Amino acid sequence: MITNVPSVAIAILNWNGLKYLQALLPELSTLTYTNYTVYIIDNNSSDDSVIYVRNNYPEVKLILLDDNYGFAGGYNRGLSQIHEDYYLMMNSDVEVPPSFIEPMVAMMEADKSIAITQPKLLALLDKQMFEHGGAAGGMIDRFGYPFCRGRLFETTEKDIGQYDNPTEIFWACGACSMIRKESYWKVKGMYEYYFMHSEEIDLCWQLIAKGYTIMYCPDSYIYHLGGGSLSYHSPRKTYFNFRNNLIMCIRNSPGHVLLWLLPVRLVLDFLAAITFFIKNDKKNSFEVLRAYKDIVKWLFTEKNKFPAKTKSLGSIPFVYQHSIVWKYYVKKIKHYSAL
Repeated sequence: MITNVPSVAIAILNWNGLKYLQALLPELSTLTYTNYTVYIIDNNSSDDSVIYVRNNYPEVKLILLDDNYGFAGGYNRGLSQIHEDYYLMMNSDVEVPPSFIEPMVAMMEADKSIAITQPKLLALLDKQMFEHGGAAGGMIDRFGYPFCRGRLFETTEKDIGQYDNPTEIFWACGACSMIRKESYWKVKGMYEYYFMHSEEIDLCWQLIAKGYTIMYCPDSYIYHLGGGSLSYHSPRKTYFNFRNNLIMCIRNSPGHVLLWLLPVRLVLDFLAAITFFIKNDKKNSFEVLRAYKDIVKWLFTEKNKFPAKTKSLGSIPFVYQHSIVWKYYVKKIKHYSAL
């Protein structure tokens, strides 16, 4: 039981998300947690988001940025102006029950080594299904490919209580996760080069390397629409996913691991590009190649500016020590529980 109620900042990064704010903000006014403040970090929106908030929710604090800095840059700039004990990063395209904050705070207050907790993420359009982006917590294989408990690649599971136990995870979804303020700044926030995608996984990897724990909190849940910024099959999303994921592996893996990891990833990623091409999806095929071109550029211009603490995925006990690509596409294993 929480006696001294910690302060929570619900930090919503917004970019032209008026229709989502109109649905979400009324729900946030009904939350049962007794010590929270809502912040809108606005990435220089061109719609009427800011005007709407000012006119209808004067209690909501606005942090206005002068440009669209993406997910990592927007949050780094916004959270630097927020001083509550916990940051609750949350997308605007979500639906939340009144008491979803309390279980996450209780979990983190009970164990100070926990840096981040993620609630159960269910699909807003089909509330019996896990949501694609975060499901029941993020995991990763030894080759750096992320997946979720409850979602492997294109296959999402129905929630039948199979992931109702609290558990340690590798990464928490940026759509909704609670972060201890001092932990966030211990690793200097998120890496802004990514702009969007992989930044929360990179953040969690660095925190794990420093001895922190990332936890899944099933007693808390929300419903997430997903694809609010980019649809799941967008070529631009493909570009960011391939570019940022490999950069993340290079930033966080020891040099001796990269000697074998990079050749393997090169083969697997180019097989993905060929698969897109065979399926007549030339745009996504091209974006994989463009991602690699920009990875080479990053190696010469950015690599040493923000060196991350390195910890091999092979040295982390709960990392999946096989290939999720092989298991899903060759062995046809579609559910996390069957791995």
